[in-house]
Amino acid sequence: MNRKLVCFFLLPFLWFVSCTENVTPPDSMRLDLKVTVVDTTGITAGMTGRDEVQDAKIFINSVTYYNYFDTLTDSGGQASFEKILPDQYNISVTKKIVQTIEGKTVERVLNGQMSNIEISGGDTEVTVYVQPASLGKLIFSEIYYNGSPSRIRPNYYHDQFTEIYNNSTDTLYLDGKIICDAEYGYIDEKYIHCVHANQFPGTGKDYPILPGEMKIVAQDAIDHTFFVPVSVNLSNADFEYYVYDQDDVDVPSVTNMVRIHHKYGRDVLYSVMNCAVVLLEVEDPYAYGYDNYECIKFPKSAIMDGVDYRDNLQEVEYKRLDPSIDAGLTGGFPMYSNKSIHRRIDYIDNGRVVLMDNNNSTIDFQVLNHPTPGYFFDEAVK
Repeated sequence: MNRKLVCFFLLPFLWFVSCTENVTPPDSMRLDLKVTVVDTTGITAGMTGRDEVQDAKIFINSVTYYNYFDTLTDSGGQASFEKILPDQYNISVTKKIVQTIEGKTVERVLNGQMSNIEISGGDTEVTVYVQPASLGKLIFSEIYYNGSPSRIRPNYYHDQFTEIYNNSTDTLYLDGKIICDAEYGYIDEKYIHCVHANQFPGTGKDYPILPGEMKIVAQDAIDHTFFVPVSVNLSNADFEYYVYDQDDVDVPSVTNMVRIHHKYGRDVLYSVMNCAVVLLEVEDPYAYGYDNYECIKFPKSAIMDGVDYRDNLQEVEYKRLDPSIDAGLTGGFPMYSNKSIHRRIDYIDNGRVVLMDNNNSTIDFQVLNHPTPGYFFDEAVK
């Protein structure tokens, strides 16, 4: 089913508004933070003649107080945050650049991140080093993993879905692409280790996705409001996961994903608390083998998009994805609260919605109080 209808109220041309602080200590207790953004890869130097990165977006959040602030670097690659509360802070940096490579115009982003930076005892200066990452064409526009509160059942998670969006100007094809969830705890520079892996069917051009179009992959493609009124209706999903040997729900009118690997469970269940969902493409999904814990491996170089989420955003040390894939972390809400993570709208190009893609989920995603399968709703600026 094609979906190009977009429902929104205002576009988020403004990035962020810092949140209201819950505590108001005097200015004498507050400190200043200066951040310098440096690119040692030579990309910025080749474009501007210096390593310091101008107009980079810096986004900081307080671990204890959940305060968020953002600003841009000046011509010297520096930015200041004045009179902030003493605390540990996470820092994310992103800068979109346009390069000409072999005669072709290529959009890329420079990303960097620092975690649990202690701001106490005096003003602080830090340097964040950025690395290049490519912009995605096929990306996750929404991931609903959280589950719904239920009066009938203690937990309801069968309404999970992932939404894939074509963020480019070209007609693309889902055939052969793989959605998987990355396991935590592997120190592996080359591979991610996945609990589940499911592939879109098709032989190459059977499942097109038009520019500005989205496709929904449901855990179960049914109307879940029948079981939990606050849930969602996924009966119009484009694809569904089907675990054929586990008495799973199978809707004949909805195309099944092809199971590549299924470690456990009666269905393809993403954690309602913390996980990393990845979209990738490889020629042979079985070519890279398995680890000792029955997780299938895929090369990180094959990843097209990845989103890292947790219920506790303070736990950045438990991130599952490298900064080159996702330099941030999104989520930050308890399980079974019926909330969703949704990619922000960047701008409108002749009626086509272009979503933010900085390879940094802290910046790219917002939290919705209710999932929106098949359409956009920018709740942040309502």
